[in-house]
Amino acid sequence: MKRKSMNDIKTHAGTVGQTFLPHKAFMRISCLEMEKAHRIREMENSRRRIEAIKKRLSEIESETNNLLNRIKENTSIGTNTNKNKGLVLRY
Repeated sequence: MKRKSMNDIKTHAGTVGQTFLPHKAFMRISCLEMEKAHRIREMENSRRRIEAIKKRLSEIESETNNLLNRIKENTSIGTNTNKNKGLVLRY
């Protein structure tokens, strides 16, 4: 006859996890709802940052255009060629 050991003892451990427990389901639902709220808040913050970046990019573009226009207005032909010197730019 074979000797019995700890492995031969029948227990109910592990069978509880296989059954549906409503309180665990409600806990999981509440955790998912909290994560959802967190992600929504994170998405709104990201949207605000994107809008701020777009605004700054348009400001940069307009300032660059203004500076380029001022350069064009303030410089006349500005290039004199001399056969000995090459191209001379006057600022």
